[in-house]
Amino acid sequence: MFRITSLVIVLLIILLSSIVSAEQQYLWEMEQQQEIAGFSNDNTGTRFALDNEYVLRGEYSMAVIPNGEAVETKIEIDLVAEKIGLWSGKGEVVINAYFPPENELNPSMYFLGIADVTDGWSWVGGVFAENKVKEGWNQLSYPLPAVMQDLVLSHQYKLYLAFAGQDGNEKIPLQETFYLDGIYVREREGLSFKERLAQVQPELKAEVTALLALERDELLNKVSKQTFDYFWLEANPANGLIKDRSTADSPCSIAAVGFGLTAIPVGIERGWITHQEGFKRVLKTLRTFADGGVEGKNGFFYHFVDMESGRRAGGCELSSIDTAILIAGALFVGEYFEGTIVERLANQLYQRVNWQWMMNDDTTLSMGWKPEAGFLSARWNSFNEGLLAYVLAVGSPTYPISANSWDEIYRPVRDNYINLPMEVLFVYQYPHVWIDFRNKEDHYANYWNNSVTATRINHLFAVFNRYKYKSYDLNIWGISASDGPAGYKPYGASAGNHDGTIAPYASIASMPFTPDLSYNALKAMLQKYGALIWGKYGFVSAFNIDQNWFSDQYIGIDQGDILLMIENHRSGLIWEYFMQNEYIQTAMRRLGFVEKAADYAVTPGYLAEFERLRLAPKEKTAVATALTGSITIDGDLAEWLDKNYTVVDENMNVPGLIKVDQRKQILNSKFYAQWDQQALYLAVDVADEVVVSNITPGDLGSFYRSDSIEFYIKAPQTAAEIMKLAVLPFDTEGNVQAVRHEDSTPGPVSRVAPEIELASERTDRGYRIEVKIPWKYLGVKPEVGLELGFCQTIHNSNQADAAPGEYVRENMLAWNNLPEIWANPDFWGRLVLE
Repeated sequence: MFRITSLVIVLLIILLSSIVSAEQQYLWEMEQQQEIAGFSNDNTGTRFALDNEYVLRGEYSMAVIPNGEAVETKIEIDLVAEKIGLWSGKGEVVINAYFPPENELNPSMYFLGIADVTDGWSWVGGVFAENKVKEGWNQLSYPLPAVMQDLVLSHQYKLYLAFAGQDGNEKIPLQETFYLDGIYVREREGLSFKERLAQVQPELKAEVTALLALERDELLNKVSKQTFDYFWLEANPANGLIKDRSTADSPCSIAAVGFGLTAIPVGIERGWITHQEGFKRVLKTLRTFADGGVEGKNGFFYHFVDMESGRRAGGCELSSIDTAILIAGALFVGEYFEGTIVERLANQLYQRVNWQWMMNDDTTLSMGWKPEAGFLSARWNSFNEGLLAYVLAVGSPTYPISANSWDEIYRPVRDNYINLPMEVLFVYQYPHVWIDFRNKEDHYANYWNNSVTATRINHLFAVFNRYKYKSYDLNIWGISASDGPAGYKPYGASAGNHDGTIAPYASIASMPFTPDLSYNALKAMLQKYGALIWGKYGFVSAFNIDQNWFSDQYIGIDQGDILLMIENHRSGLIWEYFMQNEYIQTAMRRLGFVEKAADYAVTPGYLAEFERLRLAPKEKTAVATALTGSITIDGDLAEWLDKNYTVVDENMNVPGLIKVDQRKQILNSKFYAQWDQQALYLAVDVADEVVVSNITPGDLGSFYRSDSIEFYIKAPQTAAEIMKLAVLPFDTEGNVQAVRHEDSTPGPVSRVAPEIELASERTDRGYRIEVKIPWKYLGVKPEVGLELGFCQTIHNSNQADAAPGEYVRENMLAWNNLPEIWANPDFWGRLVLE
């Protein structure tokens, strides 16, 4: 009989261990208190503890104990030294997680991100787990894009894990404990690209081959026809409602209906349906909305509604922009079927929309309204797709808003064009689907040239990043809001806002702006990935080669963008009819549009105006006087009363938030500064009629959700430190709290800057705060004449009954123009030591 010696057994064990090790490299075992003591919670109040009840492997797991109030439950872990070597080159991170069946709410959002903290703090990338999770033990799998795999051994990194519940797109704070038992890396499993391609049906491969053989106009016609079929076949013929996406249980999207209405005349003109068929479908759809078949209020409709009943789906809002898209489609078909009942019904729907109500006593449109909570705090007050809603609102024959609201839109200029900082491409497209902005300008811009510029930058962004992400190529581009490996995301051509996901609609719908670049993208996508991204309704919603992910769905608004912008490129059909509408013509006049051919995006007048705005912070100077006695940090400003102060008043509103209504509220501050060789001393006296204290002592993150202040301090260029000090005057127990937020050393000051002293005091008109900041935290040596970049802000809520942790900020004031000083630190206001 063959006998296995003890030596052979030992060798087998070693061999098996090496095999397991090669497949699963555990970076964190979660077996020792020393290990989890090194984890932090990224200011979310999360606690960690060893547990021996819920264990998958070994003797212990780690209990993750949310604080019950933070929107996300976070874990921050150092990724350094030998762990980087184990991590690098692996395609997947896996976390063993246990979600107790008895919990009322377990996590349903699972995020993993990395930042490089070698020299300061810079974001590397992030990814969501792609698993369908169940109660009990799970393996959360995070597929890593190349940028998160290829780490530098000599660098230091931070790993961030975030968990939350979800209701639609809204995150819900976790209340109950769940458990993690180890984090490991491994080579990613799954079908390779070649294996996926091998599984494609021969008929589909042949169809793509045939497409590539077509001439340009024939190919565009084929793409358009197949895209049109989405609106014809994914509609309920009984009421005209159109699915949000091509899944069996999808609700209707009223924006998809707006695109779908506009698609009908395209189908008629191209011969895909008859005039009678198109008229019948349009009439059915408009009657559904006009006769109360779709739930709404004051002429606005809910974002999503049931495909059969037309009732509100889920907890969505009455949407101002989605209603605007619906109305744009209705007005277009009204012009196309001029003199018929279709035109009458379209005008009727438009006239019912109470745009004045959606202003909610402000100067800009609210993004929506919910019966449970009233108007959304988010407003259409910055440059984006909301331009379409303003044209319709200003031109309304029944409830017009003032054309002055157009001037309330914040239009930041970068590289001589007006942009959205996240660079989500669709925002530059949507208004142009219906409005013909060619050879027109208002006080601010030639919006056509502006979109051309933004589109070219989106293309160049992909080109410049093509060595980091396999999806991007010289001819394959288009980064915009879309499905992705971890769900729908507002992707854009900006740092930290992309992961290699390409949305075909983004480049193809840019065809009016960049005809050749867009056509080349269409062809290149078909040539490289055709059989995996082409199907029943044309191009699928998105794909990501780095993560070997291909969508199998179509989204109504994406298909509409493709179809209608190709048609505008080919014939200008939508522009021709929509711009005939008398109300649209009225709106364009009221908004100051004039006919003018130009080669610029931003008008010279506004470019100069914005440059003055951009440079204005640099012209602001405050003084820090030399301390002659001593200061006790107690919240009492007796030592400051004879000192100079600087005012932050009600006119210094931060773009993107509700402006302070000076008729109804008082909100301002005076800030003071003194110094000696040991420290910089700051004080602020805030006038605020309603002081809200709804942040608990353990919730040391995102103080901007409620009443708080911030000091931004930028040392000279020779120093490394930037400090963004957020101060909460009173938590729910009446204590002052402070954190360094989003700067080079983030975290509670008790941990990251323990020698900072602070105090607060209530007053009969608001509150006061005093702070002492030792110079070592700013990295400079104080001397007369030293200039520091500086800004003081106020975050404000007026909801005295706010629930603990609730986001209730309404207003924000700042001494400087915040969007500009963060983009250009050299433009900060100055604090000069005297």
